[in-house]
Amino acid sequence: MIKKYSLYILLGLFSLTSCTKIIDIKLNSGMQRIVIEARITDQNLPATIILSRTTDYFNPDEPEKVSGAIVKLSTGSGEMEILSETSEGVYQATQIKGVNGEKYFLRVEDGNEVYEASSTLPDKVSIDSLVYSPSFMMNPHDTVGGFMLGCRFTDPGGIANYYSVNIFKTPVDTGKQQSFGPPGMASSRLLVDDMLFNGKPGSINLNRGGLYQIGDTVEVELVSLDQVVYSYYDQLNEVSGGGAMFSSSAPANPENNISNGA
Repeated sequence: MIKKYSLYILLGLFSLTSCTKIIDIKLNSGMQRIVIEARITDQNLPATIILSRTTDYFNPDEPEKVSGAIVKLSTGSGEMEILSETSEGVYQATQIKGVNGEKYFLRVEDGNEVYEASSTLPDKVSIDSLVYSPSFMMNPHDTVGGFMLGCRFTDPGGIANYYSVNIFKTPVDTGKQQSFGPPGMASSRLLVDDMLFNGKPGSINLNRGGLYQIGDTVEVELVSLDQVVYSYYDQLNEVSGGGAMFSSSAPANPENNISNGA
């Protein structure tokens, strides 16, 4: 009764003080910057660099692709390749492959501007198993039972490790693959570090999207990240609304390892 009474008082205050007024806010256009997305993996896929330019927050158009740039990729072992533009704004290597433990150097020349970055491809950590158990108490709103699902793996000791756990679920009732993650995240990416299980077996709860049902299909990827990339994704989650509901700080561009303000 007390909670209901308080709610009515709150609604009453809003109705007494509310009014309607159209406010036209003029937002200045931000300075356009280049966006560089580099993908290097050990999955026998070509190294891919995607170049585009930033747009205003409320601009509904697709970001402008950057064509005609010179993109160079080199390795700590001495390989160097100028990437080919396979489609507008997409540059791919044909010789350099992703090798665990190898350090890569990227150089992008866009007109008179030069951008550089370096990163090391972490060692692979394999999934030991996926385990499940029946559950009826995922949350108070569950009316149908289901299954809890966990991902188990062994973390290498001696160094700090960072992971992205990607989950793709195909529900038995729809047959359509979907990605999901923690509340507020649009993607399936779950970020995990090994602070609590360095050098030990680790387990990650995969039930961020609710209980699983018999017949559901789940694909789980355990991706090793270096510390800079992990921090970038973590900050990106915060500024895109995946962090706390009420934040005292204003959104800002996530920090990254690319020079010259990219």
